[in-house]
Amino acid sequence: MHMLRGLRAPALVPRFASPRPLLAAFAFALGIGALALSGHASAADVRAKVLAAYDAVKSYRITVLGSVRSTGSFVAPNRYEMTTVIDGKPLKTIFVGTTYWIYSNGKWQKQDTSANSLDFDIAGLVRAAKANPKAAFATLPDQVVNGKKVGTFAYTGKNGSVETCNYDLTTYLATRCKVEDLTILYSGYNDPAIVVPHPV
Repeated sequence: MHMLRGLRAPALVPRFASPRPLLAAFAFALGIGALALSGHASAADVRAKVLAAYDAVKSYRITVLGSVRSTGSFVAPNRYEMTTVIDGKPLKTIFVGTTYWIYSNGKWQKQDTSANSLDFDIAGLVRAAKANPKAAFATLPDQVVNGKKVGTFAYTGKNGSVETCNYDLTTYLATRCKVEDLTILYSGYNDPAIVVPHPV
């Protein structure tokens, strides 16, 4: 699912999956071929450690930066609560799998159509990588972000999109991912205060 990819009027719902826009894409067209591989670990080793690290992840906070800004939370296995500011007004949504709700007129309203499953979110990337062991997964040179050295990998999805992610060199948890015109920031891993309620 290409999450946050296109809040379309009149419904103003993040169509996390189609053409351009919002919470639905974390891809960043990156020419991997010209970049040297990281000397620290093989792609297979980094892949295995990243996938194993996410087996223990129950929740995290997410910030999506693109044509609009969205913030929210993820709770395993497939629940998201997001707030997107559009024209100065917050739009709140909850996703449970491919079903989603919008907060409107003081209550949660279930939408008639299905949403995509946030494929570009790190949880979606991990699901896709586990389902397709042959998908391209490459290590890139380490980077320094906000004064801290982080690892970097690139993942090529089955649709050909390339997502690059920075990860903590100790925990192997992603701190930032990029896809096309979207950047996604991650924090608060396994914070017990993170909850995504079932909309009522």
